[in-house]
Amino acid sequence: MASVSKVSTSFLFDSATERMSSLQKRLATTQSQMAEGKQVLSPSDAPDKAAAIQRLNGELERQNNYISSLQVALHRYQGEETALRSANDVLTRMKELSLQATNGTQGKVEHDAIATEMQALRDQLVSLGNTRDDSGNYLFSGTRVNTPAFATAADGSVVYQGDQTLTKIPAGVERQVAYSRSGTDVFSRVIRDENGQSVAVGFFDAIDQMIAGIKAGDGTAMQKSVSDLDQMLSNLSVSLARTGSDQSVVQSQIDMLSETKLRVQSTLSDVQDLDYTTAVTQMNKEQMALQAAMSSFAKISGMSLFDYIKG
Repeated sequence: MASVSKVSTSFLFDSATERMSSLQKRLATTQSQMAEGKQVLSPSDAPDKAAAIQRLNGELERQNNYISSLQVALHRYQGEETALRSANDVLTRMKELSLQATNGTQGKVEHDAIATEMQALRDQLVSLGNTRDDSGNYLFSGTRVNTPAFATAADGSVVYQGDQTLTKIPAGVERQVAYSRSGTDVFSRVIRDENGQSVAVGFFDAIDQMIAGIKAGDGTAMQKSVSDLDQMLSNLSVSLARTGSDQSVVQSQIDMLSETKLRVQSTLSDVQDLDYTTAVTQMNKEQMALQAAMSSFAKISGMSLFDYIKG
């Protein structure tokens, strides 16, 4: 009988110990989940959920990278728009001055004063052509973003130092927008009709000819300057419309991606985040079960020991 009693006691002790250990592990897991705020602490806890969490995190990272790239492009377009609007204001002022110069009542003193102001405005246009983005890259140098778009040559003329290569970025399904712009496309040439022939003259070359014509009091050159400035303003309006359209497309794509990102985050939260109300209830149940197991073990172990001694 003593041998049987010892075997039964050993079995009871092992079963009770295993039961309490299991309950302690469950309670520890629940407490860890509450501390982390996560349902899954390691892939082995729930392989299917862990795989879903990894996939959703990867998708979220892709959305963030895409949005980040488009936001950089959007800031670039906004910088372009600011520079082009300023250039438009400068050209508008130059046209006003050209019209003043064509007035027959203007003499050499007035012409010199107009030419001096136009020279300052021309230098301002060169500066605007060398506008940089938030990263310090030149906006109108094409892909040669570390090189100023325009520079002054030894003879005083303005030369373009960028390239004509244009890069594009995806902005939606089967839609791309320009990321880089050539300065010669933005500050484009004017086309003159000379003796029945179309002649292209560089943007800054045309302005330099305007200034020289006003200084010389050349009426023909001054009349030509008004026509040239009309073309320049028209071409600049096209560039402004283009960058405005690109901004609209990119902003629309950012909005769409942001909505997608919110849906992914919501799905990830459902899979990953802990429901604290449910967790607290579960923890209380596990604590009560552990306490009950420990109480039962204490009673059983006491009785078994008494029976062992008695036997």
